[in-house]
Amino acid sequence: MRYVFTDSKLKEFIESGEMSKILLDNFDNLKESSSFLGRLIEMKAAQEEGSVYVDGYGHDEVNDEKGRIENKFTNYVKPNGSLRINNAGDRKRNGFDYIRIIDGVNKRIFLVPHDIYYSRAGFYGNEFHWSSSYNKTDKIQRNNTALLLEYEVTEN
Repeated sequence: MRYVFTDSKLKEFIESGEMSKILLDNFDNLKESSSFLGRLIEMKAAQEEGSVYVDGYGHDEVNDEKGRIENKFTNYVKPNGSLRINNAGDRKRNGFDYIRIIDGVNKRIFLVPHDIYYSRAGFYGNEFHWSSSYNKTDKIQRNNTALLLEYEVTEN
């Protein structure tokens, strides 16, 4: 095998359409990788918002109206009934204007302004937790859950 992993060769691979076929053929396996799925969701979220996907320090997209947006996705309910996002604490502080939290379990989206997020959110190390039932059947993480519910994005 020859070395074909230069930037120009990788761009050719993408432009040729071969990559799309490989991704589609292997999507069920690829989506099991949290890093692959997370990156794909970040790109799709930016497209849906009309933003530019940048994968910058502390944010994933830049929007003309909202500024820098950090995206976080979860699709796993912890055994205690909570949902969580990782790398969502102080390390991200001042890196975004809004944090978009995408709940893949309940198909819900939240867009919280930076200053409100950091003044009201409770963190566990570098993680943010909330109730997977949104406190309909439990009392898990009531403050974090209420914060998200206040900033839920609903379709008009």
